[in-house]
Amino acid sequence: MSDGISTEKTMLVHEMVAAQAAAHPNIIALRWPGGELTYKQVHASIQRFARHLSGTRRAALLNDRSPELVIAILAVLAGGGGCVPLDNTYPKRRLDHMLADSGADTLLCRSHLADLVTIPTGCRLEILDDVIKDIDQADEPQFATEISAEDAVYVTYTSGSTGWPKGVAMPHRAISNFISWQVADSGSAVGWNTLQLWPFSVDVAFTEIFSTWASGGTVVLVTEDTRRDWGSLLRYVEEQQIHRIWLSFTTLYQLIEAAHEIKLYPASIREVITAGDQLRINDSVRDFFARTGAQLQNQYGMTECSIVTAKTLSGDPRDWPDRPSIGTALPNIVVEVVGEDMRPVPVGEEGEICIGGVCVPEGYLNLPELTAERFPFWQGRGARAYMSGDIGRLLPSGEIEFLGRRDTQVKINSARIELEEIEAQLRALESVRDALVTAHDETDEQFLAAHCILAEGFDLEAEQLRRELADVLPRHFVPARYYQVDSFPFTHVGKVDRDALARTVSR
Repeated sequence: MSDGISTEKTMLVHEMVAAQAAAHPNIIALRWPGGELTYKQVHASIQRFARHLSGTRRAALLNDRSPELVIAILAVLAGGGGCVPLDNTYPKRRLDHMLADSGADTLLCRSHLADLVTIPTGCRLEILDDVIKDIDQADEPQFATEISAEDAVYVTYTSGSTGWPKGVAMPHRAISNFISWQVADSGSAVGWNTLQLWPFSVDVAFTEIFSTWASGGTVVLVTEDTRRDWGSLLRYVEEQQIHRIWLSFTTLYQLIEAAHEIKLYPASIREVITAGDQLRINDSVRDFFARTGAQLQNQYGMTECSIVTAKTLSGDPRDWPDRPSIGTALPNIVVEVVGEDMRPVPVGEEGEICIGGVCVPEGYLNLPELTAERFPFWQGRGARAYMSGDIGRLLPSGEIEFLGRRDTQVKINSARIELEEIEAQLRALESVRDALVTAHDETDEQFLAAHCILAEGFDLEAEQLRRELADVLPRHFVPARYYQVDSFPFTHVGKVDRDALARTVSR
C-alpha cells in the first residue's frame, strides 16, 4: 500500500501537454495513416478549439478513431470542461441514456455520426470536421480558464445491475496523479511511438494519449480494419516502429499467437502494458517476450478509480510466474485487503480489495444509494473509499494477489459486464418471465449463457431474444447461448445456485 498522500500540486493533464509543446514544438505529436501533426500544430489546434468551446461544462464525444477526436479531447479539457466518450457501436437507446444521464451540454462528432443519438434539450451539436484546418496559421495564445483539481476529466460508463450503465466522473486530481506516475515509470520520451489501440469509450484510450503527450512521445492512430486483423496489426507495429502498446490479456494473447503464426516479432516494442483481465503467463507468452526483449507490466484498476496498482515483469521471461500479482499501490493511493469491517485482514487471508486516496471520485452519477454502498466512508483513513468487489490477498512481499469477483460482475473478452444488467433487460421482454445469465471461460471461448423461464404461451426463440437484446445492449453483452428452464436451482441456504446453473451448459 502507499500510505503517504502527497499534498504537492500536480500539473493538470492539458498543462503537461502544453509544456511538451513548448519544449518540443517541431517533434511529431500525432501520426495516422495519411498525415501527421507536430506538437506546435497540435497545441495550436487545441487552443483554437478550446476558445471556441469556452463555457462548455461537459462534452460528449462519439467514438471515432480520428485526429479530430484526439484534438477535441484535449481542447475540451483546456477549455475547462470534461469529456463523455460514447461508443458509436452501442445501440441508440443506450447512447441516448448515457448522453442524457451525463448532463452533457455539447455533443462533438464528425458529420457522418451526428444521427446516431438523440440530442436532448440543452445540448448543442458541434461538428469536428474542421477542427484541424488552418494548422499552419500563426501561434495560438494559451487559453486561460480556472480549472479545479476536483473538476471532471471524463465521465465513463460501466455495466450496471439496474439494466442501464452507471457513470463515473473522474476528477483531474486522480488522472494527473496517475499520468505523472506513468510518465515517471515508463521509458516513453521524445522519439517513442505509442499505439492508440483502445476504443475511446474505454478509459485506457485516455491513458494512451495523455501519458504519451505528457512525455513528448508520438501517438500513432490505427484504422479499424488494421486493428481488427492481428497479422495486419503486427505489420503496422513494425512499420510504425511502435515502442509501447496497451493490451488486455485477451488481445495480448491473440496478438502473440498471430506473431508465432506469421513469424513476426517487432524489435521496436519495448513496453507492453496489460489491463482489464487477470494476467496469465504461458510458454507462448514467454517466447514472445524473449524474442522481442520487451518488458510486460500488469496494471490493475477499474472505471471507478482508474489504475491503482502495477507490477512490472522484466528480465528472463522463463522466470516469470504463471499468475503474476497485481503489484503494489501507485503513489498517493491506498490499496488494502479488508474484511467486512473495512479493517485489513492478516497477510495471506482472503478479503475484499478496498481503495482510497486521490484516485477515488465522488461516486456514481445520479445514483446516491449505490454510491453510499460502494463508496463508503473509510473510518480507518478518514476519507471516502471504493469497495471494488474484487477478492484478493496480501502476500508477504507486500504485493496483492487478485483472486476474482465476489458478485455477479464478470469479464468477457476484456469487457466488464454486470450479469444483472443483462438479466434486467431479459426480464423486460414479453416472452421472458425470469432469467439468469452465467459466464463461461473455456479453453478456446468465452461466452455468456442465458437461462430463461418463459412467460406462458411462449417458446424459446434464441434468435429473437438476441435481436431484442441487441436493441438495448452492446454486442458483447448479448448472450451467445439460450436455455429454457422451468425453475432455478437453489443452495441449502435458499440462494440461487449460479454454479449449478452454469454446470448445465453443454460443452
